[in-house]
Amino acid sequence: MLPPFRLKLRFHGEGYLPVTYREGVQAALYQLLPSPLGEKLHDGGLLEGTRPLKLFVFSRLLGLEYLPQTKSFRVRGDVILYFASALPEVLEGAIQGVWRNGGMAVHGLELSLKGLEQEPIPEVEGALEVEALAPIAVYRTLGGTTQYYNPWNREFALLISENLSRKAGALGLEGGRVAVRPLGVKPAHKRLERYQGTWVEGWMGRYRLEGPPTLLRLALLAGLGSKNSQGFGFVREAAP
Repeated sequence: MLPPFRLKLRFHGEGYLPVTYREGVQAALYQLLPSPLGEKLHDGGLLEGTRPLKLFVFSRLLGLEYLPQTKSFRVRGDVILYFASALPEVLEGAIQGVWRNGGMAVHGLELSLKGLEQEPIPEVEGALEVEALAPIAVYRTLGGTTQYYNPWNREFALLISENLSRKAGALGLEGGRVAVRPLGVKPAHKRLERYQGTWVEGWMGRYRLEGPPTLLRLALLAGLGSKNSQGFGFVREAAP
C-alpha cells in the first residue's frame, strides 16, 4: 500500500551552498535514516531485476538566493525541502531522524528544523496536473552514450511511463501506461545541473499526466523520470 503523505520540511539556516548542493542534501537524507535502512538504500535500494530502485525523491531547496558572482546559493532564513517515498519505512525513518537530529547538515551548513508537515497525497482519478519542483531527467544510454530527451520528444513520455510501470512492478502493484503532456513548457525550463562530475539535463514546468490512479500517485511519491534519489523528478500537484 502506498503511503498517504509526503513530507514538507522547513529549515532555518544562515550561510552559503554550492550549486551542486543536491549531493549534500542526498547525503544528509541517507544519514537521517536508521541503520541498516540508510545503508541498504545507499548501496542498492529496492531491486527489480538488475537495476536499483531506491523509490524516494526530493525537491530543490526552496527559498535560496542565487549569487551569480560566486555561482553559489545564499541561505538567509527559512528554506523548504519536500521529501517523498513509496516506502512507508523510509518516510517514517526520515521523520524520526530529522526530529532526533533537530535538522540536518548540508555541505557543512547546519539547517535547523523549524517545522515538519505530513502533506496528504491527493486522491486522483485518471488525470493529474503536476509542477516540477526539481528537474525531470529522461534519457537512454546506448553504447556508452547517454541521450537526454526533451518534453516534446515522444521518448520523453514513453520512458516516463515505462519507468513508473517498473516502479509499480517492484512494489507488487499493477503497471500500465501513463500519457505525459507538457503544459506551457518552454526552452527556458531546461536545466543543466552537475551531479558528481556529470552534467544532467532536466526539465522544469507543468505537465498533464493521464493513466491509472495508482501510477499517478506513484509519480507524486517516487518521482518522474530517472535519478530521483539524486534529487531529480520531484513533482507536486499543480495549483489551480
